[in-house]
Amino acid sequence: MVTPFPEKDAIMVKVREMIYPFYDERIEAELKEYGITEVYSFGDVQLGKYRIIGKGKTGIVVYIGGGKVVKIRRADSPKESLKIEGKIQELAYPVAPKVYYYGNNFIVMDYIPSRHLERNEKVEVIIKLLEAAKILEDKKVEHRELVRPYKNVLVSNRVYIIDYDDASVKENPKNVTSILSWLKRVDLARKYLKGVPFDKIVKELLEVFS
Repeated sequence: MVTPFPEKDAIMVKVREMIYPFYDERIEAELKEYGITEVYSFGDVQLGKYRIIGKGKTGIVVYIGGGKVVKIRRADSPKESLKIEGKIQELAYPVAPKVYYYGNNFIVMDYIPSRHLERNEKVEVIIKLLEAAKILEDKKVEHRELVRPYKNVLVSNRVYIIDYDDASVKENPKNVTSILSWLKRVDLARKYLKGVPFDKIVKELLEVFS
């Protein structure tokens, strides 16, 4: 669902209310250090009596106003810091939403009014996704969660790849082959791995859709 900026309609709550699944004073202290004291109850995901934009294994995403969101590290996260994720997401821009600043317990980034990738997606969106995956490869970023990309891809006027908590920087990332595997085009994935140029892979894929 494409959702506009919510300042006029959503209520604001103390940021401590969004420290999940239990309160951690260290998380609140760092957020307050960076001036994040209140956030908006807004989004499609219910979290207790409040609403948020997203929830994953390492954090929750909430709207803070001004077209920005903050990913707050979960108190039970298996990762002790979000700094590496923040650095990789910075590198991944503009495929990823722009990062403004981050710490051990948070990442502040652009809010993208958008929808998630759908199972029967338009060919134009699929091509944009492949192009985004190729840009990540050129930046030496491997996402690692694109074989089933639905929750990790946002669609608006263009395609964004989000959620870099499992991403890494490596010499030969395989984002394009992951997307091709999702499309059940293992034949094209093998060709790409053998060195067939990206544009030829896209051309062959388009021939199937035409």
